[in-house]
Amino acid sequence: MQAKTIKARIYSIRRGSIGYSRDAIIIVPGVETAADAAKLINAKVVWKSKTGIEIIGNVLKVWGKHGQLLVRFRRGLPGQALGDTVDLIL
Repeated sequence: MQAKTIKARIYSIRRGSIGYSRDAIIIVPGVETAADAAKLINAKVVWKSKTGIEIIGNVLKVWGKHGQLLVRFRRGLPGQALGDTVDLIL
């Protein structure tokens, strides 16, 4: 059985008084409520740069009421990743 892949967009980096460069907030098209987003928890997320670098992460939890997701990557994301697309692997 082949894994299903969905394109999502990196909306923001998690903000706070300490640095959260590994945590990103993503938006998945078609997911409008927290209940829909809860089905995507523990999914794998892959960001690919134009030079071929891949940074892998996992969905931790729902962020907010409108279906955003909090993703923790294994390494910190560069600033160029903001607004870029990621692959959400179910």
